[in-house]
Amino acid sequence: MKKLLFGLVIGTVVLFSACNNEDEIVPASDYAEPDFNVTVESVVTTDAAIEDAVESVEYEVDLFSGTTGAIDDLSSDASIEDQLKAGTRKQYRNRYRLGNMPDVNVDWNNGDFPRTITLDYGEETELENGRIISGIIEIVVSAPMNTEGATRTITFTGFSVDSLVVNGYIEKEVVSLEDGRVVHIVRDLVVTYPDGTEVEYYAEMERTWSQGMGTPFYHGDDVMGITGFATCKDSEGNEYTREIKEQLQKRGGCRYLVSGEVEYSANGLAFGSVNYGDGTCDNVATMNMARGQKQFRIGERVRERVQNRNQNNNGQ
Repeated sequence: MKKLLFGLVIGTVVLFSACNNEDEIVPASDYAEPDFNVTVESVVTTDAAIEDAVESVEYEVDLFSGTTGAIDDLSSDASIEDQLKAGTRKQYRNRYRLGNMPDVNVDWNNGDFPRTITLDYGEETELENGRIISGIIEIVVSAPMNTEGATRTITFTGFSVDSLVVNGYIEKEVVSLEDGRVVHIVRDLVVTYPDGTEVEYYAEMERTWSQGMGTPFYHGDDVMGITGFATCKDSEGNEYTREIKEQLQKRGGCRYLVSGEVEYSANGLAFGSVNYGDGTCDNVATMNMARGQKQFRIGERVRERVQNRNQNNNGQ
């Protein structure tokens, strides 16, 4: 995977250098038909579902480790308890169905750093919004979150979100504390669908937590903006790049991204985009591609081979 991702990163450097030349990327009004063995709709709906799942993972990580107050609170309890059993943290319980939150274990390192926070969701933990999380997240925190340069390294064991299995790691580094907090994120993941489809996913992003940091145990006022790019390759050999063209917005009170736009390209040619809406909390997004515009629901994945679609069209 590392060899593949190194190649993808090199390719991305070339691609994004070319993007500085206005004529290199086909305009949004004239999308290309990529040379994929599955339809554009298949690639885009698969990617949108993955982004939705990974964003939910990162938000879970931020809830338990994203502020100095949260880390200190968990560490204080860990100094007198070996494990924080599900439900003992009352400030988190309203996020989880019937208050059944994950088991939390904190290696508080006698008050020093690094500290390790382990979130164990067991066979199944359901959020109030209906999302199902299973398995273990481990978070290694290098320093207090109000410190520039502080990092969190996130790894997974037997972990899944809504039946999507997630392996690999995420690295988050605080790069600015002005106007909220800006975190640089590197994701190096493999996401596997129940049908066996795998997507190798490398991303570099920035997340700005602009509202809600002052209330670490109330999530409804959280607002986060997300920018960056990802390079992806699925197990059928389809390779593409996704770039956030208009900042994505995540709100703590909503399961889904509520606004922003992502553009997809392959070999320097844009082949589609997804618009996440106007700020309304729903799972509806709009896909634009050479074949036209279409609304779809985040998480409802299409997987159709180009050959099969052409045969269906010829038979009509």
